[in-house]
Amino acid sequence: MSNLMSVPHTITFESTIDLDKIPSELLPALLALSKEDVLRMCKEATLHALGLSNVLPLANENNTWAEVTIGKDN
Repeated sequence: MSNLMSVPHTITFESTIDLDKIPSELLPALLALSKEDVLRMCKEATLHALGLSNVLPLANENNTWAEVTIGKDN
């Protein structure tokens, strides 16, 4: 029996897209995306940004009893 306990939980991120800042040649393609495609695009961008940031080292620094990870489905 493992002495590890997994505690999945969710944090909600919200993306705000400022259409005035999008290059005009990209607007038609963006506006043609489905709601699901926009959601996937924003989720992937958020996960990419979190991966580049210092979030995990900070979350796990001096934390000897738990390890924080970021999962794609979380």
